[in-house]
Amino acid sequence: MEQLEERLSEKWKILNKRYEEYARAAGLTTMSLTVLEIIYENQDKCTQKLICEQSHFTKQSVNMIIKSFWEQGYVELVEVKTDRRNKQVKLSKSGRQYADKIIGCLWQADSDVIEKLTVQQREALIVYADLYEECILNATASVTDILHKKTTGGGGVDK
Repeated sequence: MEQLEERLSEKWKILNKRYEEYARAAGLTTMSLTVLEIIYENQDKCTQKLICEQSHFTKQSVNMIIKSFWEQGYVELVEVKTDRRNKQVKLSKSGRQYADKIIGCLWQADSDVIEKLTVQQREALIVYADLYEECILNATASVTDILHKKTTGGGGVDK
């Protein structure tokens, strides 16, 4: 069983490394690539809050990335009429061209890979991914509870 866990762990590391390499080749960090992808796929409803929720990045990190994209002219910040505290993050014309190239190529590569799988393989991949996601959510929730208790004094560990 340990060998299987090591093989799975190695596969995840390789996939993450490929994503990092793609980001680097595009002149981005993996965090910036993730934020750009979220903005790209949520054109009409993208806010910093949505990016934080989908990426699980801190508000400060997302703000820094958005600021960098803004300084490069890739995004525009538009006031949300129903909530003036939030700004909609929209791709500018040059930002759309930039994202079309970077995210479009990434999505095309992903599509090409998926097309090579049979329907049964795709279905199995989804089933196993769903199962893995459920298990990892349960496991991390347990760990989060334990850590929270330790940091709030419930576990006898220094605060």
